[in-house]
Amino acid sequence: MRDSHPPDSDARQKELTRRGESSSRLNRSGRVRQKQWTPKVKTGCVTCKIRKVKCDETKPSCQRCSSTGRKCDGYNPVPQKPTSKALKVVQMPSPWELLPGDRIEMESFQFFHSVTTPNLAGFFDQGRWACRLLQMSHQYPALWHAMAAVAGAHRNFVTDRTPITVSRSQDNNEVRFALRQWNKSIQSLQTLLSGQDLTKLDRLVVLSICLLFTTLSSLQGRQSQAFVHINSGLKLLHHWNLADIAGCQSDEDLDLKMLFILFSQLDSQARPYRLKNLQWTDKQLTPSSSQAPFQSLLDACVALEVHFNHMMQLFSDPSLYTHGPNAETQTKKQKCIDNFTDWDNKLAQFLSTTPQPEDKKALSLLYIRRALARVALTMDFSKGELAHDDFTQDYASILHLVSEILEAPNHQTQNPPQPPKLNFSLATITTEPLFLVAFRCREPTIRKQAMRLLRRFPGREGICEGMTALKIVEKVIEIEEECLTSAEGACTNGRWICGNHRVSLLQFFLVHERQVKTVMHTGEDLVLGRSGRELVTTYW
Repeated sequence: MRDSHPPDSDARQKELTRRGESSSRLNRSGRVRQKQWTPKVKTGCVTCKIRKVKCDETKPSCQRCSSTGRKCDGYNPVPQKPTSKALKVVQMPSPWELLPGDRIEMESFQFFHSVTTPNLAGFFDQGRWACRLLQMSHQYPALWHAMAAVAGAHRNFVTDRTPITVSRSQDNNEVRFALRQWNKSIQSLQTLLSGQDLTKLDRLVVLSICLLFTTLSSLQGRQSQAFVHINSGLKLLHHWNLADIAGCQSDEDLDLKMLFILFSQLDSQARPYRLKNLQWTDKQLTPSSSQAPFQSLLDACVALEVHFNHMMQLFSDPSLYTHGPNAETQTKKQKCIDNFTDWDNKLAQFLSTTPQPEDKKALSLLYIRRALARVALTMDFSKGELAHDDFTQDYASILHLVSEILEAPNHQTQNPPQPPKLNFSLATITTEPLFLVAFRCREPTIRKQAMRLLRRFPGREGICEGMTALKIVEKVIEIEEECLTSAEGACTNGRWICGNHRVSLLQFFLVHERQVKTVMHTGEDLVLGRSGRELVTTYW
């Protein structure tokens, strides 16, 4: 068979190809063109990687993107152990290059990123604070080690197989790892605070570490330590003039809003406790004074929690429940009512322009907090504990909203077949409202449903212990139902439970780092000056 091209044609084609390749290597001057070699960067921003250009790696947005008017999409979080406070991100070494301790820290970082982070800020994080917190950990060793410590404690919290009715062991590998990381974080934090003037980012990191230390203490059931860290964070907020969030718009200000929500909720939870040897700050957080509608549910949550915190400071005075409100208290109470009314109007304006909010559960949580405030501020104190009977429908509405958040139908009457799993959240979500409904509402159906949800979804939110809350409610019901078998004439008026036997005052005292004493006073106890009945519970 003959070839399709003669031999001389193939030779000419090879010669033309050789000449073309030679000419392509020549520039206009006739010299051979030199290839320019540039180092490959694997730690640049996402935008520069896509464009395949060198990134200068400036945080939070690189100058290469900013100078060309492009949006910098940030940096993929690469787990690594920081060695300094420099803004340089070091490529993570291969697993076989890590020491055993470093490998455990990497695993803890992954656990914190995938499991713990969603539980820090509740429904209002929207990826802002959590994402930036992970990025900042590469720059601040104190933050890195604090995250590792929390991850160790959280993993121990969710994987411990000890029954929830029995106290856990406080000595195992996870607990010891968390303690070592906590000590490293303290040392790095001291170095950070002893340096030059702190930037706003530095201060946000320090406040975040305060919250992580609070989280660590709460997970371990060490409430006294949690109170210390909450109080320290609140004092730093005021000392650094960060307690006024009016006009917050930048990314750092969005982080500050998340800090505001968590600190105000933790402060509201801590108010009812009798804190010995701890001078608690009485300064108030300051919301924005703008009359414009909210721009997001995050803005609405910040304002609501600040108003709620002001209300809790008002109601933390025990004399209010024994002698009633005086003129000064009435003025403060009316101020709280006006603030919440203004909040209602702003939220209504926001929802009129945003009929489909970004997160329905977040909106339900706002409604729950607002309903609790409405009950507290509109209650007739002259009726005593019987005033709660006027809000039965409000308590039923709160219970319905909680059931929607937990995705638990109200009609369920049997306990789940599987043992309940422990949940943890630094933000206040459902445990506190369930406790208040079960404690204050005497309508049997509503009260039992609230207790059923507390039992089915045990956990810890901030410093609020769900299992302890359930034990307190069970003891309250035991005391209150004594009226059903009391001598004739010992009871007074009241639906379901008479006014004399209703528990109208709870006092909480920390007697040990993992124990709390609850003193329960009935209306009759307060009138006769009798000491209340005590319940000592140990945190799991």
